[in-house]
Amino acid sequence: MTVNLNKRNLSILWSAQIISAAGDAVYQLALLWLVLDMTNSSTMTGLVAMSAYLPALIFGLYAGVMADKLNRLWLMMIASAGQALTVLLIPFSLWFGYKNILLIGGLAFLRSCFNTLFQPAFNSFIPMLFPKKRLVRVNALLATSGQLAWMLGPFFAGVLLSISSLPNLFIVDSTSFIAAIFLLFFLRRPARLTQLEEHNHWQELKDGLSYLAGQKPLFWMIIITFINNLFIMGPAIVGLPVLIKHILHGSASDFAFAEGCMASGALLGSFIVSKFSKSFTKGAIWGIGLCLDGITYSLLYWVPSVEIVMIMLFLHGIGIPLIMVSRTSIIQAHTPNKYHGRLFAVVHLGVVGTTAISSALVGIISAVVSIKLLFFAIGVGAALCGLLALVVAPIRQLN
Repeated sequence: MTVNLNKRNLSILWSAQIISAAGDAVYQLALLWLVLDMTNSSTMTGLVAMSAYLPALIFGLYAGVMADKLNRLWLMMIASAGQALTVLLIPFSLWFGYKNILLIGGLAFLRSCFNTLFQPAFNSFIPMLFPKKRLVRVNALLATSGQLAWMLGPFFAGVLLSISSLPNLFIVDSTSFIAAIFLLFFLRRPARLTQLEEHNHWQELKDGLSYLAGQKPLFWMIIITFINNLFIMGPAIVGLPVLIKHILHGSASDFAFAEGCMASGALLGSFIVSKFSKSFTKGAIWGIGLCLDGITYSLLYWVPSVEIVMIMLFLHGIGIPLIMVSRTSIIQAHTPNKYHGRLFAVVHLGVVGTTAISSALVGIISAVVSIKLLFFAIGVGAALCGLLALVVAPIRQLN
């Protein structure tokens, strides 16, 4: 009975994730290309990208407290509904002639507020559904849904852009959230795991941070995550459309297909981490992923065409699940479930919050420095983060 329940829940989560993640992929490329097309400015593109990730910095940790206090499934549904309604306002504003970059940035900020609520609730909800010994495989399978979606979403967007207009991509994203919410209603949790602990908000936040500070390998893994994402995320979000549009003179469809190639590599990476999780420690896999992440970005310095960019992004994508799946599994396996909401909120802060800073910096710096040179520099920095993770034994030995 429990086995059937686990299979049912995993199927539902996988399906919901692939639908909503595909919508996310379409939204991200539509937003960045829209702003770059409206302003022709890498600086403004970076600032709007910053607004899309800023909520994680502002209240990301408090979102983790909410995930530990409130019903996590309902919080996921409410957050998804909020994202669906918010993103729908972008095409409506464009159709009615309100082509205001401040409005676009504000709506991107609001959508991200809801996403900041969703992520810690989702990651802390998974251990409530599945036994600890299955968490690596469950996370790897869920990662494949995300990477498959990030492959299909941009490819679909590229085809759609050849027959339709850019605003329609935002409709696709909104619809994906509605479909995911519908699927989540069919999740079933074992009765023994349905009760959540009661928490006092700010005191519990301090308790969660104190707990993390006492877990030295995990603490330094989070610190390296912060530093690495300062290098990687800005170029990934802002640098790629600038490289393709301004340097290689590609189109929105080229950008969409390049993003799809990166997701194709990530799909292969999800298979690799699932296959070799018993041969290497999760900490070692995480460090290898960081190294691969950085090296492949530094090689973009020499790319002569959009086609070569697509090949390099495929290789880059392989490292993404090595980082995400291993890090998520380490936290889930090494910490009590009552802390998971707060700990994953810290991770979300490290990934998404630093993306806000990195995106703004890349937008500003790329106005005066070659974007190719910037890719080379940040790639080297990210690879050094991976080497540090592999050299520090307590991190490398995490399993």
